[in-house]
Amino acid sequence: MKISVDGGALNPKNSQRFGTAIFSKNLVKALQLYDNKNQYYIYTFDNLKPKLFWMKGRVSLEEFKQKKEVFLALNQALPLYVSGKIISFCHGLSYYFYPQYYSKKDVIRLNSQLKEMIKRSDSIIVSSEKIKKELIGINRLIDTKIVFLPFGIPLDMNNRNIKNQRSNSKERRKYFIFVANNQPIKNIKFILQSFNRLKCDDKYKKYKLLLVGDWKKYENKKLGIVSFSNITREKLKKLYQGATALLTASHYESFNFPVLEALSQGCPVIGLKSAIIPELKPYVNVANNLNEFVNLMKSSINKSFNLTAVRQARLYSRFNWQNYVKNLVKLY
Repeated sequence: MKISVDGGALNPKNSQRFGTAIFSKNLVKALQLYDNKNQYYIYTFDNLKPKLFWMKGRVSLEEFKQKKEVFLALNQALPLYVSGKIISFCHGLSYYFYPQYYSKKDVIRLNSQLKEMIKRSDSIIVSSEKIKKELIGINRLIDTKIVFLPFGIPLDMNNRNIKNQRSNSKERRKYFIFVANNQPIKNIKFILQSFNRLKCDDKYKKYKLLLVGDWKKYENKKLGIVSFSNITREKLKKLYQGATALLTASHYESFNFPVLEALSQGCPVIGLKSAIIPELKPYVNVANNLNEFVNLMKSSINKSFNLTAVRQARLYSRFNWQNYVKNLVKLY
């Protein structure tokens, strides 16, 4: 079969280096690795020009000129014309439930895409049962075409031998890490408040908070807050391996890739309840409020939060791209 793929997020200049960008890159690689029966035609800004009216115009024209059996809408947006079945990927509904954290223009655009996706898609893939329930709640007519497929561990982080990757140096472990795009929904203020509360105790004065993403304005080296706006994936991997714990406190998450990345590298995770989807809760230390969050940070310093070998094996078994592709192909 001939399959079209929206590869717009694969643009190397894309400022989003987490979330949907990571998903798109990994799915495309996984399709190449685990499906040699179908032909894939990936639309990117490099191979389809001009960029103006790219999805509605340029991609639609390509679909009309060269008929395909399936269109994979990796980023929710759809062309005006598609020759075959549409399989869409819904990456959450934060803009629907928390519009106050987005611009009015983005809320209108995303809700418009959501309505079109619901109406035109033959199947809608979600990364958590949470998103499936939310979609059903919005429009009960689409429950039969929603498919739950959990993401795999990013291929560049996929390494089962993580026991020996954890740093044995106490000095290298004296930092927490926060990884996210600079968006209000990520709740950076809660992270900073938690860290400042921790530092009020003299025992934890030497600990640092590493902010990975576009968080330069929050940097305060005197307080031990350091930002990394442009680091390689290999560097990020090493930061996970040496961290005391990953911190996450988003108001809303549809999956939360940094959590899975951190866990894959043996890095414990401390998350506010709103930031952790049900499928990841068994592997994460979950807090309901600020006091619990700070106490978990202290506990992660004073005792090990590392995953057991059994839970590590379950993590790699449940979240892997080979299974994802196997189940995706069944929908064609």
